[in-house]
Amino acid sequence: MLTRVLYKLRYLMLSFVAVFGLSMSVAAHEFWLEPLSFKVEQGANIQAHIKVGQGLEGDTYAFFPASFERFDLMVNDATGVIKNRFAQKPAIDQPAEANGLHVLTYQSRPSSLRYEKRAIFEKFLKTEGIEWVLEAHEKRGLPSLDFTELYKRFAKTLIQVGEGGGVDKLMGLPFEWVVLTNPYTDDLKEKVVSAQLFHEGKPFPDSSVNVFARQRDVVKQVQLKTDKQGKVDISVADGGIFLVNAVHMIQPDDSTGAAWMSLWASTTFAVE
Repeated sequence: MLTRVLYKLRYLMLSFVAVFGLSMSVAAHEFWLEPLSFKVEQGANIQAHIKVGQGLEGDTYAFFPASFERFDLMVNDATGVIKNRFAQKPAIDQPAEANGLHVLTYQSRPSSLRYEKRAIFEKFLKTEGIEWVLEAHEKRGLPSLDFTELYKRFAKTLIQVGEGGGVDKLMGLPFEWVVLTNPYTDDLKEKVVSAQLFHEGKPFPDSSVNVFARQRDVVKQVQLKTDKQGKVDISVADGGIFLVNAVHMIQPDDSTGAAWMSLWASTTFAVE
């Protein structure tokens, strides 16, 4: 009996540390899913890390159910829930039973941070290309310091299993990327992969986008903007691992007591 109680206590403590630690470390940092390999043979395991950092460099996080609202894997229009042992790394270790394009989808639980330095808030807005928030903040009569921001993360990644045929699609995330080009099967003679950003299921235009590409341990960053249909064309001429990230700010429900909620959408894929 005592052993069982101690185990439950340990579980709760680890869950708290996972959520609290993740909350404190991901503020104004990218959040993404990074497979150990973007190309997997059918029957082998898909393994991937949950990562938090900047410029495709960051820390890895284990499988903590208390940290997310949904975590699933889609292939051939069939979607299943990701399962793993508590606190395991890599966070994803799932058999690839079907041939085709596999799409991992992650939706975090809401977390919060408190701004006590104005410079940090302003730097975050500038980095993500959402400076319009400063004017909106003032118009709403919000305090310049000591206010709370909620944030949620919505991450996807594309993995080639076998031939890797198939298409990415909307998975019902509030803020979400859909990669319109299959980077593993489509003809990339123009060296471009197209992606489309959606908010609440509708194309999201004029959004600032940060694209990071890692080739041979060298990371390059390009800032783009979605067009009227929420689309961007990403140059993949040099190949590598790509992280596409966008941030949007909304006004949360008054009951939360927060000034803002930031929504983070990311997707990753690789080009040989």
